[in-house]
Amino acid sequence: MTSLTGKTDFRLLRFFTTTSLIAFVAVAAMLGFVFRALSINGLIDGYENEHADLARVIGNEMWDQDFGPFVLAMEGKPAAALKASDQIPALHRKVLKLLKGTKTFKIKVYDRKGMTIYSTELKQIGEDKSDNKGVVAGLQGSSQSELTHRDQFSAFEGEVQNRDLVESYIPRYDPATGEVSGVFEIYGDATSVLTEIDRRQWFVVGSVITSLSLLYLSLFVIVKRAQDLIQLQNREIERDRQALSESEERWKFALEGSGEGVWDRNLQTGVAVYSKRYKEIYGYAEDELVDHQEAWDERVHPDDLPLVDADRAAYFSGKKQVYANERRMRCRDGSWKWILSRGMVVARDDQGRPLRMIGTHTDISERHQREEALRLAATVLSTMDEAVVVTDRDNKIVSVNPAFTAITGYLPEEVIGKNPRLLSSGMHAQEFYREMWETLKRTGNWYGEIRNRSKNGRLFVEWLSIKQLRDKEGKTAHYVAVFSDISERKAAEEHMRHMAHFDALTGLPNRSLFADRLQQTIAKARREKSHLALMFIDLDQFKPVNDLFGHHVGDLLLREVASRLHACLRRESDTVARMGGDEFVVILPEIEGYQDAVKVGDKILATLNQPFDIAGHKIHISSSIGIAVFPEHGNEEKLLLRSADEAMYRAKENGRNRLVMAEKTDVAHA
Repeated sequence: MTSLTGKTDFRLLRFFTTTSLIAFVAVAAMLGFVFRALSINGLIDGYENEHADLARVIGNEMWDQDFGPFVLAMEGKPAAALKASDQIPALHRKVLKLLKGTKTFKIKVYDRKGMTIYSTELKQIGEDKSDNKGVVAGLQGSSQSELTHRDQFSAFEGEVQNRDLVESYIPRYDPATGEVSGVFEIYGDATSVLTEIDRRQWFVVGSVITSLSLLYLSLFVIVKRAQDLIQLQNREIERDRQALSESEERWKFALEGSGEGVWDRNLQTGVAVYSKRYKEIYGYAEDELVDHQEAWDERVHPDDLPLVDADRAAYFSGKKQVYANERRMRCRDGSWKWILSRGMVVARDDQGRPLRMIGTHTDISERHQREEALRLAATVLSTMDEAVVVTDRDNKIVSVNPAFTAITGYLPEEVIGKNPRLLSSGMHAQEFYREMWETLKRTGNWYGEIRNRSKNGRLFVEWLSIKQLRDKEGKTAHYVAVFSDISERKAAEEHMRHMAHFDALTGLPNRSLFADRLQQTIAKARREKSHLALMFIDLDQFKPVNDLFGHHVGDLLLREVASRLHACLRRESDTVARMGGDEFVVILPEIEGYQDAVKVGDKILATLNQPFDIAGHKIHISSSIGIAVFPEHGNEEKLLLRSADEAMYRAKENGRNRLVMAEKTDVAHA
């Protein structure tokens, strides 16, 4: 820059040249690194998707018919038996046929214990990979992929690879249970793709360097022109400074008239002269502080003194063209005021050292308090977890906070000037909104739950509070809405309610909900003097199903039984519930007579007597049903349930696959 004496020490071009070269190299290297990183991430994601699709195809084509039975047949056998199995050649041929035309050069299949039940490298069959982190992740239901360069160690496989490859571990889910039944390890050759990425990376780096070089030449011309202009402006400033010094007294007079306090300091002796307004700001009488001599910083707050000293030194040295800063100053009574101090050197010696300085002090305490309050409010608004929306009197959005974007997905520029109805989910009737606005206009506030929709279409439940703000004349000026997303809490509450009242396996009402519905149904029947039927259903020969096929098949059978029972009911008011194990109950409210219950019971007997196709097994069971009718067989819950239970046991004793009416003659059904 140019000093007040006109001596030039401006070095803009030199600094510009050095920093530009450094920046070019750094930017080119960074862009090359970013390009390579993004390309490799895309490569891994692409291969993982291809491998997942391939694993799905192989699973669909071979798991149920080939790998699944093979796993069951070889379970518990040693690795040597796996390798020697006569099924391996057939499996190998099928796999190679499915791999034909793909970029996959190797595939391995693991069972749920991490045993290698198949590999296109047949020598690897029988290897225990239960400690392989990719296999572990796959058995836990997580797909994992890794890029391994040639001659580098694979963290997944635990060995050095002889080519660039992407290996993926893809879990295979049993479609019936949703559980992981095995893991596919798939290898894709990435050598050619990585070669192309390297070629493009160097192309990007070269293009960036070329572009930046052209930009550098343009900027050099601009900066050179700017340097010439700055030097010209500095010379003009010096002339203006001299003119300003000559009009010093007029300037002091104008400032005094504006209400600002004027100070005039001799920088050699320290003697200062203060205007009347200056003394008033600090609480001094007009006859005080006359030709006052004191240390310049005597009344500056200690916390603000370092900044004041730095600003003054920068101004005196020519680094700053204007002297101005804000600080706290001590008043006559010991209190502190925020002051805006501005000044200018009006005289220098032959060496350019400042001799005299004139300036002003302005009381900005009130402004500082307002700004501090605004900063505090802005900090609270930007850091709070609740979303805040401010609208004008026409309900157009004028401001939102960061939590609003986090919850709804909308950026401020996407919603400002728009109506908040853009969040509407369409799940509330117009009457809901009409009542909301009537309450808001009548009371000035409204709060409650509302369902809205985020930018990506997600429905969420929010707790919303709206306040109406009025101006000095009592007219509506703004509306302030504060809301929080309570979707997870509502979902958790709903899940807990469901878990408390519904059977986790079949989704039917559990014993607790059944008892509540039976109590309500009996109370209604008692009031209306009507009848209801209660059926107690027990499955015949269910235990052998568990013993023969396993509990998993038994659970699937119970789900299918629940579905068939539900299909046999007549009306929405009918209830089927699971009491536990293989016991179910049915409530038929408002029946005309016994025969209505018998018809439903016959339908259930016939339905459950049909064979079930469960996990590839044909399963035949039947059921024993006991029926009790209110009030003939019990006028309260316990008596009615006991009557139906006893009737069911008589059906069991009389040969199963039949229904029995409580305290009546058996009605047998083959």
